[in-house]
Amino acid sequence: MTGITTKHAEYSANIAAWTKVDDVCKGQAAVKVKGKEYLPVPETFEDGDRYKEYLDRAVFYGVTGKTLKSNIGSAFNKLPDFKRPEDLKYLDRNADGSGRSIYQASQYMLSLMLKHYRCGVYVDYPQVAPSRNRAEDKQKNAFPMIHILKAASVMDWDHIIVGNQKKTSFVKILESVSSRTADGFGRETKEQYRVLRLEDAGMGDFVYTVQIYRQNKKGEWVEGPKYIPADYHGKTWSYIPFTFCGAVDNTDEIDNAPLLELADLNLAHYKNSADVEESGFVVGQPIISMPDVTTEQYKIAKDEGLTVGSRRGFPTKIEIVQAKENNLAKQLMTDKWAQMKEMGARLIEVGSANKTATQADNEDSVQHSVLSLAVSNISEALTMALRWCAKFALPDHELGPDGLSYVISQDFNKPKFSEERAKRLYEACVGGNLPWSVWYKYEQTGMFTEEKWGEIEKLIERQRDGSMTMDE
Repeated sequence: MTGITTKHAEYSANIAAWTKVDDVCKGQAAVKVKGKEYLPVPETFEDGDRYKEYLDRAVFYGVTGKTLKSNIGSAFNKLPDFKRPEDLKYLDRNADGSGRSIYQASQYMLSLMLKHYRCGVYVDYPQVAPSRNRAEDKQKNAFPMIHILKAASVMDWDHIIVGNQKKTSFVKILESVSSRTADGFGRETKEQYRVLRLEDAGMGDFVYTVQIYRQNKKGEWVEGPKYIPADYHGKTWSYIPFTFCGAVDNTDEIDNAPLLELADLNLAHYKNSADVEESGFVVGQPIISMPDVTTEQYKIAKDEGLTVGSRRGFPTKIEIVQAKENNLAKQLMTDKWAQMKEMGARLIEVGSANKTATQADNEDSVQHSVLSLAVSNISEALTMALRWCAKFALPDHELGPDGLSYVISQDFNKPKFSEERAKRLYEACVGGNLPWSVWYKYEQTGMFTEEKWGEIEKLIERQRDGSMTMDE
């Protein structure tokens, strides 16, 4: 069965770009190990040793990787608002089955979206019989999990039109399964495919199925038994609990990753660096010149050598020549560095002048517009995934936003502490116009309270009548 290994056309068109951004974000070691793929051999090089020296001297600056981390830090400078029933509390510490909490899962999603444009979100549940009551459900120790999939793991997908709705009908996921060797000390990893299908059940109904494909001892792909997941009440699903989460929208369409252009500039800067280092190595060394040497004198120097700084003279004029400096490659590096900054790369500039608020806002506007859209899509995708978890695990899964939601704040700029504001808040508290908790929070965090005025008034009243506790 060779059809299982086929790839979606869009997957094949984008996998190289996804791999490139991954390598660039990992840093110099990952880039240099690819050798000629990211640093071509100059036409003037004749032997492999010279290219190895050329590669070793090149310097790769991890701008893209640092920008990725900085963007994630900006997006999560406030804890996301996670509302869920007590039965889904386990998601606080283990949302995907590998110990990654839902907060860490959302950070991982943003990382994938910035590098690859999108990721997959898939919810599954162990193959156990439906529960008759809550006690039986707990005995199974079975929980729905939210799996975050790299774009490279979702190798094929398709959809159908039902009525006037577009529904995902096919998803093929490449998975790696690790196990210990027979002696218990080694470890081997095998690949398998998980295929999610929406199959026609007749009479206009559809049913969601799951099937695993593994290789046998001959290396042939063999299909496993088909499994039909059921919700808490034992009913089959009429859709696949899977969604793409993208930097622009949560459809199956693919665009360039937000960090792709920066990664390309980063690699171009790396190539210029190699040329600068090569030029500095070659022309930075003094060269012996003998403008009036004869053929006989050249033969003597070639056979016996020429010693510089010795007492032994040589019967012709000898000069020490230094090549003129060439700043073209260096200037190209400088230009690309400025371009990377313009594209939103957050670089630490030691000794740079303080920027005005307007300058800082303008430089942040590009990346913040990308981040705002990305985190909004993550919030939507994870809220949808939470509803699927509830459908698997709860008898009543029809919960509103106040009972089940995940929202990441889009207020990325952490405000700077202002002594003037702290003074005004203190005076307002002394005058009884604000509760002391507002001033205390600002002193501790530099952030003003998010409580509404009605709640502020209640706190002021409780402070006046002495009913406020030390914890409030």
